Amino acid sequence: MRLPLVREKQRPARAGAVWYAYLLFFIFSVVPLWGGLTYYIQRTGSFYAVYVNGYEVGLLSEKETLDEMLKRLQDEASDFYGMPVVAVENVEIEEVFRPHEEEDAEKVFSNLRHMLSYKVQARMVTVDGKDILPLATEEEVEKVIELVAGAYLPKKENVSLEEVQIGETISSRPYYVYPEKLCDVETLASILLRGTDRKETYLVSRGDSLWKIAKEHNLTVEEIREANPHLDGDKLGIGEEINLIVPEPLVNVITVERMVVEESIPFETRYVYDPNMWQVQTKVVEPGALGRKEVVYQITRDNGVEIARKKIEEKTLQEPKEQVIARGTANIPSRGTGAFLWPVDGGGRITSVYGWRSGGFHAGVDIGAPKGTPILAADSGVVVYEGWDGGYGLSVVIFHGHYYTRYAHNSQNLVKTGQAVNKGQVIAYVGSTGNSTGPHMHFEIRTGGTHGPTINPLNFFSP
Repeated sequence: MRLPLVREKQRPARAGAVWYAYLLFFIFSVVPLWGGLTYYIQRTGSFYAVYVNGYEVGLLSEKETLDEMLKRLQDEASDFYGMPVVAVENVEIEEVFRPHEEEDAEKVFSNLRHMLSYKVQARMVTVDGKDILPLATEEEVEKVIELVAGAYLPKKENVSLEEVQIGETISSRPYYVYPEKLCDVETLASILLRGTDRKETYLVSRGDSLWKIAKEHNLTVEEIREANPHLDGDKLGIGEEINLIVPEPLVNVITVERMVVEESIPFETRYVYDPNMWQVQTKVVEPGALGRKEVVYQITRDNGVEIARKKIEEKTLQEPKEQVIARGTANIPSRGTGAFLWPVDGGGRITSVYGWRSGGFHAGVDIGAPKGTPILAADSGVVVYEGWDGGYGLSVVIFHGHYYTRYAHNSQNLVKTGQAVNKGQVIAYVGSTGNSTGPHMHFEIRTGGTHGPTINPLNFFSP
């Protein structure tokens, strides 16, 4: 524990023949009175003046009193902060002759208490030699390094840590600091990992969303909104510029992990041919089963973000089972004429045409008619799908040799998959199943498959 440095002020030398002559005369003339006069002077005018940074704070009669005061104040400060302290201000003492003044130890002590401040010996944490913030002890510095190194430890049971490296050098040096300026371990570790914010500009491209951009830049959607108050909801325009406030860590933590996962092994498909099925029909004879394998990956992460993945081991746990599918070889009895019949008995009325509309692209035409109105096969062919088809509701798909026709939102289907139908045959009834706002039949014409390219159905009919 170091006490404040107390210096004794030096008086300027006083010399001269005249003064010396008077002094000799005084001594030899009044020898009988010398002892008494000296005692009187010492008792009535000799003091020690105490200064703090050059400012006088009071008089003391004994020099040792100042040391006692300084030690007492230092001990009080040390007890308050719980660690050794040193005074910041410079304290000096000077012997003075003040015959008309008196000692005031209480005043000196009070002034010292109010004027002296204290610092503690701490450790200034540095990153690659650059000062960051002070900590109390070297042990706290080591704790910060541990927290930084462990910030991105694996939290899953199937992942183990193989190596961790801090890209920068974290060290410390002796440093005196006011106790109130000391940083705590957790706060400093967070500052090192978070660092400062760096502003970037991002150009929105097709397929971008706030969630996707936030995930790619290790941000939250709320943080992006805060940096871009002009955003209107979740809408982003292609080519629009948005601000990203990206954390720039003061230290970078590289981790190498070992991850063990189970993955599926795809099965192979073998086709067999069945003359009792139409050419457009298929049927699963033996369902396949996925195999299983154990795969070991070595994953490298930079501040928790994966930057590299390497497969280092693989072991088969269960072999996959082959799938067998039967394909029909029977010729379709009628391949259709290509001249389509209007598919709603009685005509109905067109309520929505083919093409773009507010909800997106409309792949067919909607024909409104009362519920239960017969739906007719537009041409001869084979039913390749019958049943519930998502937003289409109850629907029927017929293959005509080149074209496919779809009849959707039906209230009831009258045909089955694999059945041959004739042109004009009643195959279903108008309804409002699936994504529908009222009774109508959605009619599509496609090529190349049940979900192949569409053609405007009205191209096949005259006004």
